[in-house]
Amino acid sequence: MKEAKYVVIGEIVSPQGNRGEVKVIPYTERPERFFEMESVRLFEEHSPEPFGDFAVEGSREHKGAIVLKLEGIDNISEAEGLRNMLIKLSTDELEPLPPGRYYVFQLIGLECRTVSGEKLGVITDVLQTGANDVYVIRPYAGVTKLKEILIPVIPQVVLEIRPEDGYVLVELLDGLLE
Repeated sequence: MKEAKYVVIGEIVSPQGNRGEVKVIPYTERPERFFEMESVRLFEEHSPEPFGDFAVEGSREHKGAIVLKLEGIDNISEAEGLRNMLIKLSTDELEPLPPGRYYVFQLIGLECRTVSGEKLGVITDVLQTGANDVYVIRPYAGVTKLKEILIPVIPQVVLEIRPEDGYVLVELLDGLLE
């Protein structure tokens, strides 16, 4: 059996009211998914194993956050015990993305190569700036003096994304390695 990989889709930040509801900050482009969920899988911050699965008895939006009522959590002190818990989905529970779109976890670890065949380094993070994403590359020795290379994810720079082949193909703009 392959080990399940999990992706964070939200974090419980506080109790909400005194009836055991919790306030969740969504970390997903589709926060309305919380209204469709029958249960949530909670994790303590650095734990690879789930803390537990909780049935969702109710959900609503409140001031940009999601408020969940979880089965068995019926007062403020029980809700307080869930503060800082992460809500995760396994990667096989994720909705498929349209062609050409990728989840961040699918990009981390991909090698960044130029059209001329130079291997720059490995993607370690994706910054979401609003205008366009930016790949953070940890360069291989000798590529540049920079500790990291920042690659803007725009059509004239990122030409191909090939997770199945383990790399991203880029056309470098002048000055990116200086």
